[in-house]
Amino acid sequence: MAATARNEWVSLKRALNDAGVPEREFESVAVVALGQIPRRGSGEEPTNLFTEEEARMLGEGGLDLSPRRPNEPDVVVRTAAGYAVMLVQAKSATEVAHDLGVTSARIRQRASERTLYGIRDGDEWRFPGWQFDASGRPIRGLGAVFPVMSRDLHPIAVFRFLSEPSPDLEIEDEPVSPLAWLATGGSPEPVAAIAATL
Repeated sequence: MAATARNEWVSLKRALNDAGVPEREFESVAVVALGQIPRRGSGEEPTNLFTEEEARMLGEGGLDLSPRRPNEPDVVVRTAAGYAVMLVQAKSATEVAHDLGVTSARIRQRASERTLYGIRDGDEWRFPGWQFDASGRPIRGLGAVFPVMSRDLHPIAVFRFLSEPSPDLEIEDEPVSPLAWLATGGSPEPVAAIAATL
């Protein structure tokens, strides 16, 4: 088991090196990401997280509350890993300010107004890279979408909503993601309408 753990650690160090991510930075964002995970007991059954009535209703609605099977991916761990990657790839207020030719104070103001999507990391803001185009500018229309989204949405939920195809947004009869819709000139109004219901 020790050899397996050592091999996994070597693989992680190699992946971080290949991605150009300093180990200390990854450790820092991983701690933040893991801090977002609700505490759970080891081997805790999903049905124990709900009252009997809630579990019955969720089961009738199609939610599978059976215990996770061996070798089945842990959604919570995957979410934390995705969040850690998002934080590592995010830009600082200074970087965004440089790209947009404004002050860092203006970028922090836009984060507070929610016309840019920012994640608080202590006293700092981090801005996920998926909201910017190749030139570093925000994707047109997102500034009208973020303010209507619930503040309670986890950053991974925000990313999934924006990056996965929506049946309500089509280009040439093909469902596209809100990001693709906006990047190709689509109106932000339908995206904002959907976002408001999340």
